[in-house]
Amino acid sequence: MTRRKIRFTATAQNHVRLLRRWWSEKNSTHPEILQQDLDQAIGTLSILPGIGVRYPSAPIPGVRRLYLERLTSHLYYTYDEHEIVIRALWHARRGSGPEFGSR
Repeated sequence: MTRRKIRFTATAQNHVRLLRRWWSEKNSTHPEILQQDLDQAIGTLSILPGIGVRYPSAPIPGVRRLYLERLTSHLYYTYDEHEIVIRALWHARRGSGPEFGSR
């Protein structure tokens, strides 16, 4: 199986930083869960990018999202035959969807 390259937008990188900070404050007994779940999701997406569900509300065509259960968050992304672009990491309980920012 071919693995696609993974790239995070600046917006997604910021979302990960914010979640990392929040996670370390609220889940100090299991800080490894965040990185484990992100690594697993990225590994899965690099091989099976169509696994996520379409997210038609996004301002960017082709956005899909993958639910990360232990993080109660969605990983939003687009992909083509060579690359997966992670566009947002957003807690599922927030009232609205994420801002995707620019490339």
